[in-house]
Amino acid sequence: MTDPAAPGTLLAQAAERTEAGDLARARELCDRALAGHPDHPGALALSATLTAMAGDPAAAVPLFRRAIAQGGDNPDWLYNLGRAQQDSGDPDGALRSFVGVTLRASTYLPAYTGIGNLFAQQGAHDDAAAAFRRALEIDPASVDARLSLGSVLTAAGRPDLAFVEYRTLVEQQPSVGRFRFLAGTAALVADDLAQAEHHLRQVLLQAPDDVAAMNNLALCLSRQGRVTESAFYFRAATDRQPDYAAAWFGLAAVLEKGLPGPDLDAAYRKVNELRPDDPGTASNRLMLANYRDDLDPAAVFARHRAWGEALEARVAPMEPPPHGDGRRLRIGYVSPDFRAHSIAMFLLPLLEHHDRTRVELFAYANIERADGITRRVRGLVDHWRDIRERSDDEAAATIRQDGIDVLIDLTGHTAGHRLGVFARRPARAQATWLGYPASTGLSAIDVRFTDAIADPPGATDAWHSERLERLDDCFLCYSPLEPAPDPLPRAADGPVTFGSFNALAKLNPSVAALWARVLNAVPGSRLLLKTAPLADRAVRRRVQGLFAEHGVAADRLDLRGHLPNGAEHLALYGAMDIALDPFPYNGTTTTCEALWMGVPVLTLPGAHHAARVSASLLTAVGLPELIAGSPDDFVERAHALAADRARLEEWRRGLRPMMQGSRLCDAAAFARRFEERCLAL
Repeated sequence: MTDPAAPGTLLAQAAERTEAGDLARARELCDRALAGHPDHPGALALSATLTAMAGDPAAAVPLFRRAIAQGGDNPDWLYNLGRAQQDSGDPDGALRSFVGVTLRASTYLPAYTGIGNLFAQQGAHDDAAAAFRRALEIDPASVDARLSLGSVLTAAGRPDLAFVEYRTLVEQQPSVGRFRFLAGTAALVADDLAQAEHHLRQVLLQAPDDVAAMNNLALCLSRQGRVTESAFYFRAATDRQPDYAAAWFGLAAVLEKGLPGPDLDAAYRKVNELRPDDPGTASNRLMLANYRDDLDPAAVFARHRAWGEALEARVAPMEPPPHGDGRRLRIGYVSPDFRAHSIAMFLLPLLEHHDRTRVELFAYANIERADGITRRVRGLVDHWRDIRERSDDEAAATIRQDGIDVLIDLTGHTAGHRLGVFARRPARAQATWLGYPASTGLSAIDVRFTDAIADPPGATDAWHSERLERLDDCFLCYSPLEPAPDPLPRAADGPVTFGSFNALAKLNPSVAALWARVLNAVPGSRLLLKTAPLADRAVRRRVQGLFAEHGVAADRLDLRGHLPNGAEHLALYGAMDIALDPFPYNGTTTTCEALWMGVPVLTLPGAHHAARVSASLLTAVGLPELIAGSPDDFVERAHALAADRARLEEWRRGLRPMMQGSRLCDAAAFARRFEERCLAL
């Protein structure tokens, strides 16, 4: 028997009950309408909506289709069909439905956000951003669309653009702390430290106990070298949330930069307690071991090997792909640093000169933020794979599917490494090169590329789990990322200035003692040091104390913090006459930069790779006279160099052309040597 109530009346009542949350009564009314009018489009659409709300989107899809077939081009129903398709695991169908909505109603905002969300889930960041921007054209005040646009821009490696969107939200709703936090965090990732500090401090004014804002402000201050302030905010975060592992790790990292001591060890112990299996924490401790002057190379290697054995015990190696006979050799490079980073100065010359008739290049990128160097790398390889969001198992499966012949780690135990991928052995042969001055500790990595100066045959092999593959001449090839300013002429009558722009962690007590001997041997001389933590007063006092122990007054030390751009950094070499190389962890980029700017670098080689890199570089350039044989010889050579003002002036003019004509900068020859060794693996 037909229900005497008109379907319109029943549906109106059902809609009211739906809005009130009484879904059972709404379903009853809707079913009564359908009983009398089974093809009524409104009843079908409401039934589909109630079915989706009850948690069965797959069953809602055919009901929406019937409603649309009976009722024509209703954009709401088509949009809701897309939502049901998306929720039931049919993203392609959902995309077609959302696009269909825009064809029928070009200003239907939810359809564009739906399209954007689908593209974002698929990793199609550019398409997602375009959809969210269209939504904002329709309604510039749409918070959801702007938040989504900021999120997808961040995922696409454009935090600078994400910051613009979050800042707009701050301007629209300045009292919402979440928007300020997102703006400050995006600015931090984009390295816009002034804006990051401003917004994160504003968050803390509104919410003084916001531990995430404390942590990110501490990171911002750390990057500026403001060690004491940074440690204060990390400690504030851990005081309020004792299990905040990221803040404990940040505290350890910032203390390590400039204020080492008992607090540093305590912070790392807490990180280990909270994240016992975290590879980043363990690798950070291994990296620190390379700086220490109280550990011999065997002890440093033992720590690395113990780490490698523990990791390899937890994973099963894959069956490697067969040798790719009859095709080009497939080389895969794995790194988080395909960006404006020091490794690019040594990697780009190789990529630019690979013989593409022999080699097919793959880049497996774990980068946080893309930049101009990222685009250069992408243009130099045949295949680009973004593995940042992939697990080690997923990344290894991708590499295995690509059939890589030689997989090369460029990172070692520095930040963002993917050594867990190498432990799974997805490639036929695996190697490590460039980014780390010691063994990875993994037996799954077959070789480590080096040379006979950095690793004398028979002297350092026992300190590696990898086989040392010694390239002829130098294991590096150098090319500046950008045109550098011309070397400035040295002051004719000023005091002789020694210097170093290396990381402060390399300035251990043994280094300070030897450099103090140099200063005392050259009356009136000065020491110029530049590194970010020297912006901090407490750090400066600690460094002054290291030299005061050896009779060097504070007024002979010129301590500089971070400079805002590369050109200013390089120009500061004009204030330096002779660069002093630290030990047991030499400079690499800093050694090359100093020579490029006309400043000779005096080095004292040690027993292992980290302590012999500068000797390798100087040998390749043709400057063996800058390699000392003992601490006494180091002081004597420094004294002789300081006394020969004419020679220093000649080097100021001549070191750059000397480098350009040397083996260190012969990229074509280096690429041939590198490829030959890869082909032989």
